Amino acid sequence: MGNITDPGLFAVTHNEADRGKFKTPCLRNVANIAPYLHDGSLADLKQVVDFYIGAGNSNPNLDKEIHVLDFLTGLERADLQAFLNSLTGEMPPNIGPPDTPSTRASK
Repeated sequence: MGNITDPGLFAVTHNEADRGKFKTPCLRNVANIAPYLHDGSLADLKQVVDFYIGAGNSNPNLDKEIHVLDFLTGLERADLQAFLNSLTGEMPPNIGPPDTPSTRASK
């Protein structure tokens, strides 16, 4: 098992079960936010796909459901990377909660 050098969520909660845990960010415009991971250790989306297909870094708090996805073909990996690139675009001007009587009252 690997040693955890970044405490992750534990730094905030001080809950031992949170050591090495990190929030998963939104994927919108993910192709534009390199470098990747919480520590910037991966330079491009190909490295990210390969990292997660390899089940990330082993550590004592790794969810038991996370496992190596070595059954994915090279074409499937390329398709996954192409999908991530397809999430790039302009934000709609009307993004946010709908305008309702209760939200208008709070303005």
